[in-house]
Amino acid sequence: MAITPGYTVEEIRNFVYQHEKIPHGYKSLWLAEQEFSRHQFRKWRLATFNGDLDRGLIPRSRAGKVPYNPRQLMQSSIEENQAKRIAELEERNAQLEAANEALGKAIGLLHDRNAQEPDVTPTTPKPGNS
Repeated sequence: MAITPGYTVEEIRNFVYQHEKIPHGYKSLWLAEQEFSRHQFRKWRLATFNGDLDRGLIPRSRAGKVPYNPRQLMQSSIEENQAKRIAELEERNAQLEAANEALGKAIGLLHDRNAQEPDVTPTTPKPGNS
């Protein structure tokens, strides 16, 4: 359930994240181009960064509450995603290194097996008494 009729939770979240990515000085221009009001967007932004958007809760007042830093919250989300990606890549790297080591051993065994042995010294017949 969205906190505003006509908008889904994902649409609202995308609007908030788009707004955060806009450089300083261009945000009011972007808000002026949108079909929703600045006041409505402020409610969406508070709900998104407070974690109330998915539950459909509408922020009433921030009086007496601990101030939050939306950029820091967004950055921590990005860092969590990067940490997950790094863990996946490290796991994949370990798998590839193990496969590479196994292939190296197999190639070494093939080289040992196919290595040419030294020629046998031919024996010459002894000259007979003639």
